Amino acid sequence: MNRNEFFQALPVAKMNLKLTSAALEICTDDIEDIHVMASGGQSDMDELRIALAADVLTVEQPVSKLPRKATGTASWLQVTIRLPRSWKGAIEARTISGWMNIRSVAGTDLNLDTVSGMIMASDVSFLTLSARAVTGDIKLNQADCGKCSLFSTSGSLTAMRTALDRGSASTVTGLITLDLVAPFEELTLNSVTGEMCVDAPITECDAVLRSVSGRIRTSGISIVEGAAKLRATTVSSDLDLTCNIE
Repeated sequence: MNRNEFFQALPVAKMNLKLTSAALEICTDDIEDIHVMASGGQSDMDELRIALAADVLTVEQPVSKLPRKATGTASWLQVTIRLPRSWKGAIEARTISGWMNIRSVAGTDLNLDTVSGMIMASDVSFLTLSARAVTGDIKLNQADCGKCSLFSTSGSLTAMRTALDRGSASTVTGLITLDLVAPFEELTLNSVTGEMCVDAPITECDAVLRSVSGRIRTSGISIVEGAAKLRATTVSSDLDLTCNIE
């Protein structure tokens, strides 16, 4: 079953997406209105709420009282939102087990939160970007943001071809991999056992690692006070710093 809703883009300043098991995809296109498309089973479509109140567009999948497995019915739902390229609002999206894929979107604030799903964002530009997962991985590619915050308990945190002014990445057992295309002002990294790797176009860094047995390894970067600031905390992991200036 399919469902299509259209909303004028100008009145919408924020999108609030509250999903459980639904997969979410957000992208831009050469269109004038915001297009919300949903595909899924009959029961999931009946429960899905799509509404515009004031300047907030809400898409909500209520938490069912009983798991679908207990009722003997299959459950699946995918929500796709197509935005005009000129739209520059805020997005807040939460899922329990569904994955998220955000592509070619720009705006003010992007906040993504999931329990076990995967978060992917590519070719995005926001003033602030926050992505949080409990067990899922977080993958950024060609992201541009002033402030970036990434967190996952056991998932890996990856930011490729990314630019940020201030950023933080925290995980317990996952890996932290940051491939930056512009110098940063400040980075804060936390990992208990996962390795931490930062590639950036800098030759000097004010880097400090607090660790029981880990150490800093550098390639093409000198540790200098007053340079780009990096503070890392870990129990047993190393911090690899590499200059990626070609």
